Amino acid sequence: GESGAIKIWSLDTSESRSHGEELVAALVDVHSSKIVSLKAMVIPSHHAAADERNVLFSASADGTVALHDLDKKGELIFSCQCIDKVKNLGQVTCADVSNPTAWDGGCDENDRDVIFLGTSSGYVVGYVAEELMTAAASSENSDEVCPVPSIQFRAHGNDSGAGEAVTAIRCGGHGTIPNTAAPTVGTSRMTSKILLTGGEDGAVKQWEILAQQSTFGVRLEHWPRMSSQRMKRRHHLFKGHHGAVTSISQQSKYDSSKFLTSGNDGSIRVWSATNGEELFTMDGFTSFVSSLACLGRDLLVTDGSGQYVCVHDFSIDDDLEAGYDLDW
Repeated sequence: GESGAIKIWSLDTSESRSHGEELVAALVDVHSSKIVSLKAMVIPSHHAAADERNVLFSASADGTVALHDLDKKGELIFSCQCIDKVKNLGQVTCADVSNPTAWDGGCDENDRDVIFLGTSSGYVVGYVAEELMTAAASSENSDEVCPVPSIQFRAHGNDSGAGEAVTAIRCGGHGTIPNTAAPTVGTSRMTSKILLTGGEDGAVKQWEILAQQSTFGVRLEHWPRMSSQRMKRRHHLFKGHHGAVTSISQQSKYDSSKFLTSGNDGSIRVWSATNGEELFTMDGFTSFVSSLACLGRDLLVTDGSGQYVCVHDFSIDDDLEAGYDLDW
């Protein structure tokens, strides 16, 4: 919520719904400002004797991030101030988690879970979740100091500071840069993941995040690194929204060929990640669309219609018989 409080609920998913919902825990005094992201993660253990952990990640506009143990009713594992005035990165505006180690059959042995934060100054800041967990377990980190970011780069805006905020961020699944090159001495094979960012200026950008395990830890780099560089098999810049991008979604983490965006202009747009083509636009909302979620290939959930949550069904036979091509 706006106060920084987090509540964990147990929902009755039976057909009778006789028990309703039950409040499991209220997490307070961790964040002091608006919660901008909540993501459930499964973090595997690299020790044979330890089990994987179900973790809740939270990020707040006050610049703090936290990890909570969902197996222990949200017990705080670790929190730290990752963005502050000294670092001159502004506020945390959005966040997402790349959690490939929890994907069914889709994880490379060199993959690592990464937390990405978007800031009001146009930067993306990333932390390897494993390093945050290590910091939590360290007896020398009693002041809960965040480790050095694994990656930090300017994604939107320029030095003038006008319209530069990262307003939406989405981890988009496997990347396309080949990982078959022979590693150099002391390093492992490189892996690649997609990251999508939306800006205050209405632009959407697609990035490749390259990860490699070395003797000094996990190295993360972004591509393209300069405006003159281009992506192979991918488009980098998508323009169409008139106003800030508010949300980014995909049909599946296993299919990164298309994605959707919503904006303050009250529209939802579907894009080809390969060539940058805008495939179609959904208009007609009564207000700006602040969030959207794909439930498989057929269902899209949005707001943007006053107090109502809208479910859009793309599998209706009547529409198909009428000649509409709704296959994304």
